Amino acid sequence: MSYSKITNNNAVQAFKSFETSKAELIEQATKLATHFGGKPIFSNRVERVSFAGINFHNFNQLENNHLWMKPKAANCFASSPKYGKPKAADREALEAIKAKYNEMMPEEVSREPLLKAIGTDWGNCLFAPLSLFLHDDVIYLNTRLSLADATEIFGSEYDAAKSAYDTAKIEVAA
Repeated sequence: MSYSKITNNNAVQAFKSFETSKAELIEQATKLATHFGGKPIFSNRVERVSFAGINFHNFNQLENNHLWMKPKAANCFASSPKYGKPKAADREALEAIKAKYNEMMPEEVSREPLLKAIGTDWGNCLFAPLSLFLHDDVIYLNTRLSLADATEIFGSEYDAAKSAYDTAKIEVAA
């Protein structure tokens, strides 16, 4: 693994845009999950971040749990409205749940513009880990990828920036 940084304004703007879109996704997904009495679960893939479903704390005690997909380890314990043809008695309730769920469903956020701005694509990230963060309008990276706009730095500079970034994150959260 090597450490590098990118100061290219286009890449920094792409990173900020991605983070803003991701924050909006999280906010919308939280509203959706809260509306139905659960917590949001996200799918965090190489090329995108998306809403995966709702985690109900006590799924078996839900009044209408028969209208939701049963949470399983294979789907990260996420539930979504059932699909297919419901029983006649459940048709209206399921249609109402589906309509509200689909209306509130947030759009997925693509990482493609960010990856393109730093000089790579998601295919390269499948086989080479990529860890990055933005601090003081500089993108710091820890990766094996060779990126055209990246300037290689010492681990001590990376560690100092990471420590400052983590400290700033903790102060904002407090």
